[in-house]
Amino acid sequence: MSSAVSNINQQSTSQNTKVAAAAAAKPRDLFEEWASGGGMVSTKEAKKDYFLSTDDLSYLECTHLGYMGFGCGPPMKCYNHDDLVEKSISKHGRAGVVKKLEARHKREMNKRLREEKAEQARKKMKTITNTADETADGVDGGKSVKAVGDTQEIKKLRAALLRMTKKKMSFEMSGAPSRWRVEVPGTSKGTFAALMGRPNDVNLDSFVKTGAYHTVERYEVETLFGTKNESQLTKYFKREW
Repeated sequence: MSSAVSNINQQSTSQNTKVAAAAAAKPRDLFEEWASGGGMVSTKEAKKDYFLSTDDLSYLECTHLGYMGFGCGPPMKCYNHDDLVEKSISKHGRAGVVKKLEARHKREMNKRLREEKAEQARKKMKTITNTADETADGVDGGKSVKAVGDTQEIKKLRAALLRMTKKKMSFEMSGAPSRWRVEVPGTSKGTFAALMGRPNDVNLDSFVKTGAYHTVERYEVETLFGTKNESQLTKYFKREW
């Protein structure tokens, strides 16, 4: 087992070295890449990628796209790339835009490093778990113990999260599903790891940390809530005539 862990650590060091080398290479012209784009841009991306506010966008012409009928949500506002570039430069100045682009690029590089570090931790954890399973199956005479499923505490928490979520489920006036958020303050690292299906990672090494929070993307909702069929994730509404 020690040799397997050692190899993974070496791979992690190698990956980090490659990313660091890429960052130290000839710098990209971030401004030219940013300004040379094209096409239509959604409101969300316009704010994020061009460093603009809702008030800034109110002065620009927009096109409404994507309306598919009642129940599908409102049409999406889209803006011309060139107009957004011009507005951003007008607001921040070329030097200001360059500074923001460089800061964002640095954040993205750091995020990639965190993601790679978390991925290596997941591989390491998987290797250790697989080895433990093999020894528990008889390699060491059955002295090791296999990982167990959810504790009763975690099962109850999953059920409570499902109840809170179903209460939040509703519709907007447009007919589109409403957005909602459920927060569970004071959750310990061990509890979070167990809810995410990694109860052995009590230090959250295999999770990517963004700001003050650890995040998990593309996690199966059935696993989070501990459900076995789709009906448990469905909420029915009485139709009003």
